[in-house]
Amino acid sequence: FISTADELFGPVTVIRRNGKLVKNIPWTAFTFKNADWERVNDAREIIADTNNIQQYFSSETQPTLWRVIPAIEELQTTWEMKLNLPKYEIYKDAIQAGLDKIGKYYRKFDDKPVYVLALVLHPYYKLAYIKMQWGGPEEQAKERAAGNPNAIDWYDEALQVVEAAMQEY
Repeated sequence: FISTADELFGPVTVIRRNGKLVKNIPWTAFTFKNADWERVNDAREIIADTNNIQQYFSSETQPTLWRVIPAIEELQTTWEMKLNLPKYEIYKDAIQAGLDKIGKYYRKFDDKPVYVLALVLHPYYKLAYIKMQWGGPEEQAKERAAGNPNAIDWYDEALQVVEAAMQEY
């Protein structure tokens, strides 16, 4: 199309100043080079990460709430890896902005015990996922030894969420 568009349709843009023709911009000016297509594919790969995660929640016959935290963590891990790859250097600010947005919503899970309960009640994950992914007393001790006085035993936090729910219901 690009190769014949100039002949068929004329220039895509004509720039005039004071009524005089200054520049014709032909369709061929918009031809993608190999490097352009590589950028398109890189951007497609980044966007595909979110689409893959979204597919976890597209079931119409099964509950998917238990998938929220593992899915968000998977997307976060994937983008954190891409953030430091030279291939994605030109997208670094956009990926970081995406990670910041993920972090914003991930922190909101702390106020919503239903997500922890969904993991704990899942027959596969239970409390083992929380201890493996977030840590327990050993990880808390290591973090405190490394200088983080606010380190949390997430396993114990999850147990408290479960106990509070059991007492309430």
